[in-house]
Amino acid sequence: MKKILILIIGLGVLFYSCKNIDKQERKIQAIAHNACNMLDNGRIQVFYKWSYGQRGHADIWSNLSNKDSNYTCLYFKDKDTVKLTILRLNNFKNDFPFDILIDTSKYRLSKLFLVNEKYFQISVTDNYDGKNLILGNNIPIDNVFKYKNPFKFFKSMNDLKDSLGIVGTFYRPDIGNFVQFYITYEYLLTYLPDSLYIDSSCKQYWEQDFAKGKTIKKNWNLRKLAK
Repeated sequence: MKKILILIIGLGVLFYSCKNIDKQERKIQAIAHNACNMLDNGRIQVFYKWSYGQRGHADIWSNLSNKDSNYTCLYFKDKDTVKLTILRLNNFKNDFPFDILIDTSKYRLSKLFLVNEKYFQISVTDNYDGKNLILGNNIPIDNVFKYKNPFKFFKSMNDLKDSLGIVGTFYRPDIGNFVQFYITYEYLLTYLPDSLYIDSSCKQYWEQDFAKGKTIKKNWNLRKLAK
């Protein structure tokens, strides 16, 4: 009797686990199909120019130039304040010009703040003693970014990744011209263009990896990572 009871409990646990796995996979499938439909051939181009990741509560956007990051922005929103931490400020200023002068040989990790969607502040970290210094405070945002507002831009990028339901992306032009989207850190959705190119040194590896997934729509592969 005891053995029968243990068997019944075991079967119940197995059934419950399988049901939960099926539910998770249906959710992943739904997110993947939504992303495929949203990222048509025009919109997919955004992720050839930008890669996305997360660090704690910060969203990380890297502007891509060949295989290296041209500049990186950490976007963090807390109540009425939005903070952008900029790496490689001079490259950032090419896209988002502003007139506040910053000596990048002396300062690093520039932090830009937008308060109440209106006022701008800037803080830098001294390269030598690590102290923070406020270079501007309570400046109207339109007086600083007269051509392109980075706060609006990165908010729109965050809105896009939220609507896709992704937690990260991967694109390396030195490896190939495919783009990968992390739905979770376990499930990968990959865009494989008609003119797919993969570097010969690693082509066999990637083709074997994609073969482990399945085509859910033309040009789109969904797979679950082994680890």
